[in-house]
Amino acid sequence: MTNRWPLQKDCKAYYGDPDSDGNGEPNRDWEDANLVRVVPPWAMYLAWSPTTQIKNIRIHRKCAASLSSILGTIWAHYGASQEKIEQARLHLYGGAYNFRTMRGSTKLSNHAYGAAIDLDPSNNPLGKAWNPDHGMIPMDVVQIFEAEGWTFGGRWQRPDAQHFESVKRG
Repeated sequence: MTNRWPLQKDCKAYYGDPDSDGNGEPNRDWEDANLVRVVPPWAMYLAWSPTTQIKNIRIHRKCAASLSSILGTIWAHYGASQEKIEQARLHLYGGAYNFRTMRGSTKLSNHAYGAAIDLDPSNNPLGKAWNPDHGMIPMDVVQIFEAEGWTFGGRWQRPDAQHFESVKRG
């Protein structure tokens, strides 16, 4: 496993400050300098609008190659089969870059740094204990993300099994 990702407390130093002027709004210059688009190797759809296909995932440039590698490995693992991806519900995109605070906090979410992605949120909701035997994110997908050093929210005290982030907890 790689350890190149910053600790939670060091995200601003590593990824830059998406709210550098402190006005509670995303900084457009930061977005332009740091966010890139990763094209998923399979068809992905908005989880809340499953007929709306997403063309790309907006993510921080520092973790884009890693996410692209992860998605490619998942695609290969599932035999480059859209049908198998859909059976695992990995086609349901819950979001990546989103300028917002953490739920119940005034601190920026790792989504605000473009360092997180959510998959299949309806089957993997915040607070529900992760159980891959109950239609939640499959263990093989967790292992693929973790092999790249990403943190899986399903292992947290307050689980968030839809969530993966290129940030270390500590």
